[in-house]
Amino acid sequence: MKKALLILIALVMTLSLALPAMAEGRQKVTIRFAQFGNSTDDVEGMENDPIKKAIEEAVNIELEYDTGTDGFIERMETELYTGGAAELFCSFGETEKIQKYVEEELVYDLAAIVNAEPDRYPTLYKIMNAPEYKAYNKLYTGDPEKAYAFYSIFSFASPIYGGVPAYNKAILDEVNEGKVPATLDEFTAFMKACAEKGYVGYWPRNSKLTDWTYFNFTFAVPMGTSIMAPTGDAWTGFVQTGELGTENEKWELKTTSEESKEVIKLLADLYAAGGLDKNLGIKGDFDDAYSDFAAGKIGAADFGFGFPTQFADFFNRPWKEAHPDASTDELVLGTALTVDGKYGDVYSLLNWVSYHYFVPTSCDYPDRVLDLIEYLASAAGQDLIHNTTNYEYREDQGSEFWNSVNSAYGYNDGRCKYVWFAPMFAGGEYEVDFTNRDWWDASTHPIDNSWHWQDAEYASLVAYSMSVTSQFVGDLVVDLPQYYTRIQLPAEAADIRAKLAEITNQYLTQMIGGQMDIETGWAKYQAEYEAAGALKLEQMVNDAIAAARAE
Repeated sequence: MKKALLILIALVMTLSLALPAMAEGRQKVTIRFAQFGNSTDDVEGMENDPIKKAIEEAVNIELEYDTGTDGFIERMETELYTGGAAELFCSFGETEKIQKYVEEELVYDLAAIVNAEPDRYPTLYKIMNAPEYKAYNKLYTGDPEKAYAFYSIFSFASPIYGGVPAYNKAILDEVNEGKVPATLDEFTAFMKACAEKGYVGYWPRNSKLTDWTYFNFTFAVPMGTSIMAPTGDAWTGFVQTGELGTENEKWELKTTSEESKEVIKLLADLYAAGGLDKNLGIKGDFDDAYSDFAAGKIGAADFGFGFPTQFADFFNRPWKEAHPDASTDELVLGTALTVDGKYGDVYSLLNWVSYHYFVPTSCDYPDRVLDLIEYLASAAGQDLIHNTTNYEYREDQGSEFWNSVNSAYGYNDGRCKYVWFAPMFAGGEYEVDFTNRDWWDASTHPIDNSWHWQDAEYASLVAYSMSVTSQFVGDLVVDLPQYYTRIQLPAEAADIRAKLAEITNQYLTQMIGGQMDIETGWAKYQAEYEAAGALKLEQMVNDAIAAARAE
């Protein structure tokens, strides 16, 4: 009995000694979270915010929100340098800032804290030990094992691409017996048939002929080439001719190739026949072309309908604005076109680092801040702030509930998600599933719940467009490896790219419009490209991709 009592006393003493450390580890602390662009004027609304309370209870913290617009970023940085920074704050993904903060020891290495207690931070441990995450660590500071920020990736929930026309169903019925063109030959025949009936066959969004993207998607991609000048993404204007993701991968600049000449000849023929609008280069996209399409003067148009919600937006404007009683079946979504039974390749890497989230070294309890981030990254946290259950949208809690929550922070627009923390894991404020996917896969394939909280008509349009694009998107879109986000071209490339873009705009405009003979002009076009450094740029691009792949 005495021995048992002594053991019990020793156990109590041990526990009493452990309690302060345990309490300190999970003690209730105040975390100030700073995020750009919200409002904190409604004090009563903030106090009654059920989402804020739920987060506080789940993590045992007290949240303070800090925000602003003009001068906000400068204030955050001033506070960081003077030792009074918010316990959790972000920058807009600037490489220079994260490097500067690390060099001056202003922010914590979050990976060191997470890796020391993987059971405490299971979601963050999984994220920060992903090879893609470590690749960003190396990019920023040279050390793949040190993560001084949480990286928020901006990525669309669906690929963005053109080459999928929307058709005026009445015109489609009149000139093509209602059949949706599936091949490039069928589409060009449709365009000419429209012209014979007095319609414009096709309007590609073109920004007054300084953007050839939609011509490229619709005509060049199915023909296995590109007419784009090499601007924007490093591989724009290029076609992959090797084996992607291996040492054999090779990109060839195709803008002035013989294959691209055939595309321009086709476009010139369609322009001359009236299949393309004679006012290309003059007519505006979002006013004149919208109006003409709504007035029944254009048979087909393309404004990026590979992205499902864009088709719904197009129906609402311009179509429904001109036809208030319109039925949703008055427009028909087409398909990506094929040549010889094959789709072309649309290279997709529409993602980038949008925000860096930091914990400053002036914070005495970085582990507790990471408890907050761990919770928000978990399924429970994502469900809470994105109105879902196991990542599935909740129909029982709609905009009425969320407007009452978000109005305290300056938002009353019907969005059914929390305006705080939404950009932390996806720059586009989408939901992310880190439970069932790895960090890179989840970040680049986020969950778009936005169409659920639109009206029934909008939701039906999105569901329809998704059902159409799902039939071919897997055969069309080629996801590029993550290292493509780390491509760095030399400074000289910018001047070459600018010159090449100017040459492309000059030649294509004249060739398509009939002011320049294509057969005789193409050799001059090629010569000017070569003189401006096209081959040198091609080498730069391939070298930069190889360097990024090797890291």
